[in-house]
Amino acid sequence: MAFRMCFRSKVLPRDHFIRRPTVGQVRNVSVNSTGPSSKEIRRQFIDYFTVKHNHRLIRSSSLIPFNDSTIAFVNAGMNQFKNVFLGTADRPCQRAVNSQKCVRVGGKHNDLSVVGTDSYHHTFFEMLGNWSFGDYFKRDACAMAWDLLKNVYRIDMDRVYVTYFGGDSRLNLQADEECREIWLSLGVPADRVLPFGARDNFWEMGNSGPCGPCTEIHLDLSNEYKNTNARQHLVNAGVPDLTEIWNIVFIQYNRALEDGTISNLPQRHVDTGMGLERVVAHLQGKLSNYDTDLFEPIFRRIQKVTKVEPYRGSFRFTDSHYELDTGYRIMADHSRMITACLADGMFPSQNHKLRRIIRKSLALANRTFRQPELLCETIPSVVDVLGDVYPEMGRNLPTVLQIIEHEQHSYSALSSKRSAETNALLKQFPQLEESEVLEHPGLPGAMKELAQTKPTHLKGAGIHKMYDTYGLDEELLVKLGEIMHFSLDFRDYEQYVGALKDGYKHELATKLQTRLSAYQNLKESIDNTTLKPTRTERRYNYAFNQEKGIYEVAPCKANVRLLLDDESRGQLHIVTDQSNFYCEAGGQQSDTGRLTMGGGKSVDVIAVTDHNGFVMHSIAKQPDVTLSVGEQVELQVDAVRRTQLTLHHTATHLLNAVVRKMIPLPMCQRSSAVSERGFRLELAISGEKITLDQIAAIESEIRSLIKRNEPIRVAVRNASELDFATITTVPGETYPDRGLRVVSIGEGISRELCCGTHATSTGELHDFAITNVTQSKNGCFTFHAIAGPAAGKVHFQGAQIQNDVSQLQQDADQNETRPEDITIIETRMQRLKNVLLTGTDNNIHLPYCVRQRCLNVINALYQKLKDRSRESLRELIDIEMRNLMEQRPPASDRFIVHFLECSIILEEVQLSKATRHCTDRPILVVSITDNQVKARATVPPAMVTDRFNAERWLAVVAQMFKAQTAPPKGQNAAEVCNMKARKIKMMHFEATLENALRAAKTYAEDHFR
Repeated sequence: MAFRMCFRSKVLPRDHFIRRPTVGQVRNVSVNSTGPSSKEIRRQFIDYFTVKHNHRLIRSSSLIPFNDSTIAFVNAGMNQFKNVFLGTADRPCQRAVNSQKCVRVGGKHNDLSVVGTDSYHHTFFEMLGNWSFGDYFKRDACAMAWDLLKNVYRIDMDRVYVTYFGGDSRLNLQADEECREIWLSLGVPADRVLPFGARDNFWEMGNSGPCGPCTEIHLDLSNEYKNTNARQHLVNAGVPDLTEIWNIVFIQYNRALEDGTISNLPQRHVDTGMGLERVVAHLQGKLSNYDTDLFEPIFRRIQKVTKVEPYRGSFRFTDSHYELDTGYRIMADHSRMITACLADGMFPSQNHKLRRIIRKSLALANRTFRQPELLCETIPSVVDVLGDVYPEMGRNLPTVLQIIEHEQHSYSALSSKRSAETNALLKQFPQLEESEVLEHPGLPGAMKELAQTKPTHLKGAGIHKMYDTYGLDEELLVKLGEIMHFSLDFRDYEQYVGALKDGYKHELATKLQTRLSAYQNLKESIDNTTLKPTRTERRYNYAFNQEKGIYEVAPCKANVRLLLDDESRGQLHIVTDQSNFYCEAGGQQSDTGRLTMGGGKSVDVIAVTDHNGFVMHSIAKQPDVTLSVGEQVELQVDAVRRTQLTLHHTATHLLNAVVRKMIPLPMCQRSSAVSERGFRLELAISGEKITLDQIAAIESEIRSLIKRNEPIRVAVRNASELDFATITTVPGETYPDRGLRVVSIGEGISRELCCGTHATSTGELHDFAITNVTQSKNGCFTFHAIAGPAAGKVHFQGAQIQNDVSQLQQDADQNETRPEDITIIETRMQRLKNVLLTGTDNNIHLPYCVRQRCLNVINALYQKLKDRSRESLRELIDIEMRNLMEQRPPASDRFIVHFLECSIILEEVQLSKATRHCTDRPILVVSITDNQVKARATVPPAMVTDRFNAERWLAVVAQMFKAQTAPPKGQNAAEVCNMKARKIKMMHFEATLENALRAAKTYAEDHFR
């Protein structure tokens, strides 16, 4: 099918699989059973076009899409040339040839479901292709293909059928008779030149853009290949022994986005793709791709490691070897795909499809082959087969194996939690993979709801619920649709989420687009000009003022091009022809600043946003502020905010680089967020937990780099000029082909693609501190850090608290026997611990390593004191309560509301021990031990009334902590009531406690008489 850009990827009816070749059939086909190696076949293709026809060899691009956010993997040879066809990138040459690594496991190009069940579908394959960028066209492309197949590969041309575009009335396009005549002139018999419609022989990049007819070459691998009448109707029917091997696309049209009309392109291109695996199978005399030298070495390795029976090539369901042979095929196929993806720098945590296939392979290795380590054994065999063609596989093999070992450990931990519900679901729906069920805890609930509602068509709101409530993803939801027979409207889902996620922003963008369209139409009708996007190069026009320690951004005079009155927000949005404001991108927040009008009136720019290249400056509407289109204004960026953003963004690059240097494990960046107050960097790291010593070493190295004042350079380059092996990128991030900003720090310290603002030298950062490190998911670590003078204050506060902890430790060592001194030390210790745990909430920032080490000291000291003064601690409640009762006699306090401070350092608290000290009036006591908050209220029987009792009084506090209450067994709830223990984070406890105590006092004052 042409839309798949190369050979067909159809899901076949189940009865087709029964007709797959058996072992005997494969070995006795009526073609030569010996032939060239896959390496020789690949080399012959490249040499034919480079030596004989002056094509330039362009190496395979990475499987990670560089400039296309619409795909998860590179899935066709044309991907790296897509922008050449679109006209947004320069052509690398006039003629090109390559062997491109491709993966198809999702979306329109999804071969995963049939892999292993037939002889020719794969998740990973190589696409041989030749290209013409405005050079040769149909005749030369067809002639070269025919010559290669006939005279180089020496294929029996009686086996060949060719197809061409037969026209399409809907597209208003005639049949490609030119292509048909070319094939006839090359000697192809007329009964083997077949017309097909747009579904099979018209190639489109998408809903709009470059497109054109194509011609396909099919091979008849059966013994009846000479009987045209018997086999002709099977072309494009998905028959396994009559398959497409080569697709030649003639890109000559452009489809308009607005109305779908098709017009001629100024330049015509040729885009071809031929599946290497299928060609190799034919030339090596095999009916199955799996019987070639591309797969057999992997099969031999599997057999050697697992000691199971050898691969026999069975495709019949009734054969006893079918299940094992299918396992062989899936394991070998997935090993190739996983090796290629990981060697290209793809990371499982960034690509859930890759992670799912890894886990599927791990499950298969364990279930079918009883060898959990099998994937680590097959990957080196893949490198043996493909490593000389794709050297990155051999170069990155250690990294690949490290990632697999990490994924295996993670999946084993996940599998160990397999519940009875999971087992039941897998038994009920054998179509589901174990990994799918394990990775989606909400799947049982989702399937229960779908079974109850029985939808036939799931629209936006329903799809969103499946994602948001149950945690499913698109691929799994599509699979459920197939299992449970309902369709999905993803277009409606996109519209639903667009409005739900940020209704205001979505509404604003729609209004802007409407105004832009109206303005464009008006301008075109008057002077045939269009409103151009905002020029933004001035955002990088800034310099460091050494004396002030800030980055001063040059003011920018701009002309107002469009005004949007936002009544709902009381704002005016201004689009100008140019701007020096930085809009949020690359994780860095937007600038703020001032806008000055012609009369000198100045207003705050409270936000700036980019809408498809049009920069919108937002100001608060004011009665005395009037603006008009065409008026000149001056834009001034807030230098202090820009400075903080610049310092923190630069520090992000340093942290990213130094972590990679200090922790020799496979990793990739997942996300970053840069603000005035600091920054966050999330890294996926395959390996053990990061140690405190490693974090300290990272921080120390960055501070050292700052002291060395390393230079920072920014160079603007096109993608074709860069060696991406030397540049750090974010897997899955979309980058343009042109105008890439390469930020380099020192000599080899850091080199990243980044559109943000950066310092000119590391010394400008002044200082650096890591303030927190968390592990949010398995293998995903989030660093929080700060740079600039504020980081110096962080280290100063860290030194102070270190001194306090050291003094505390000395005092504890000197007072080992006196209980009264131990109590004082424990109080000091808890206060320090509170600062260490909740300091950030109170604007006390500390270096992460200092905080953790001080906590370790305090925890060790606490354990030491606990061990030697357990008896003394038991008396703390009595001491605190006796002191409380002395300080608050009945004459001054009719009731008591109290937080038991000593509870913080106790292992357990019996609140009955505290309330027994107060029998002459109502008392309510709250405690916290090991992050468990409890409370108890008692009211003397004589003081219980309809308006006031222990249960109602305590309910006020319980409501604050979202806890339940109950009286002790056998006692009257009106006289005594307990609040059940409730877990709470210390950072939230203090504020909740204060509110709870205040509410309890107010309730008693209003109701206790």
